[in-house]
Amino acid sequence: MTPPLALPRPVTVGAALSSAALIAGVAAFPSAALAQEEWDLYAENAWAIDQVNAEDVWATTKGEGMTVAVVDTGIAEEHPFLEDKNILDGESFVLSEEDSARFDTDGHGTGVSAAVLYAAPEATVLPVRVYPTTADIGFSTGAGQNRFDGIRWAADNGANVMVIPWIEVMAGEDREPAPEFLEAVQYAIDKDIVVIAGGGNDPELDQVPNPASFPGVIAVSGTDKDGNAWSMNTTGPEIVLAGPADTMIFPIPQIVSFGEEDLYFQAAGTSAASGIVGGAAALVRAAHPDLDASNVIQRLITTADDGGQGRTEELGFGLVDAAAAVTATDVETVAENPLGYPMGEAGASGASPDEEPGSEASEEVVSTSDAAADNAADSGSGLTPIMAVAVALLLVAAAVVVWLVLRSRSRSKARVQPWQ
Repeated sequence: MTPPLALPRPVTVGAALSSAALIAGVAAFPSAALAQEEWDLYAENAWAIDQVNAEDVWATTKGEGMTVAVVDTGIAEEHPFLEDKNILDGESFVLSEEDSARFDTDGHGTGVSAAVLYAAPEATVLPVRVYPTTADIGFSTGAGQNRFDGIRWAADNGANVMVIPWIEVMAGEDREPAPEFLEAVQYAIDKDIVVIAGGGNDPELDQVPNPASFPGVIAVSGTDKDGNAWSMNTTGPEIVLAGPADTMIFPIPQIVSFGEEDLYFQAAGTSAASGIVGGAAALVRAAHPDLDASNVIQRLITTADDGGQGRTEELGFGLVDAAAAVTATDVETVAENPLGYPMGEAGASGASPDEEPGSEASEEVVSTSDAAADNAADSGSGLTPIMAVAVALLLVAAAVVVWLVLRSRSRSKARVQPWQ
């Protein structure tokens, strides 16, 4: 089984991974197989695109004009797959590294953004960087202020759809999420944004984690290549929709090139599923610009393919069907979010769709090749292999120290799990 979408460092099949204690599962495959040859990721991931019937509506819309915020580890500034895509500058809330959302040393945010574009190739991606690396997420003791600020910033800067592909797992007797977390997500919903979250990759969890568990959020579980429930799903009554979660191929950020960097990695998980559902939501909003977020959600849930089972804890209302959601003519309209609200009622955050945003996202679409050249000049990316190895060793050593320190805090009531 392919490990959940995680740190994209290709290794030879069967090789031992010394950093396994620090990160989530790493996809294993022969690195030479996915190295320098450029692949058509739409062809490579055709099973997932076909499963949600996305291509069936591309003659009508490919998501143009819709902005999908991906609140995660940023998105690569340079990769062949991204060269002709609509990517905004976004915003970084990670102050410990390069202060840019177009900087992803991990690959998770890049992978989720790619999943959005697999379903909606002409949607605009708004990267909001709230995590630097897999290890940092794994060491977190709960969703913090930078995550909340990132969600709010995306809501104020043009997002029509928001994908939150990470989870907070509550433990202990007090399982209530931070009020600030609820309020940030409510704020986005009150700003007329379709909010989507991965449901988790751990079938042993006894509840769907945050923010997928919040009312009003589309909690996404996964399907395998046959359209059945993915074996690693976290399940529960909060699951709303399902999307493809089985093995797909994603772009690896090109950070420092020595001429042998791999271009792709393969992984699985509900992070990818949430990205594809986010793309489907963008298709619906692009095809029906008069609809508010509540009625976009209504279309997605009422047209999902439930296989005749009705709503279940494994797949929610069913597998998202982009074509049906776009073309259905008999969907009943709603006055409020059919999934409810994190804080109990519409407008509880004090925000409204009619408010003037606090700031505007850059409307300039980044040319990946030009941005890469600028980034190389700014960051001094002409590192020698020796320097790069030294930096990597220092980062691993630091991560080990932090892990040893934080392991003693294992009684913390909440933790953020990195990849779903």
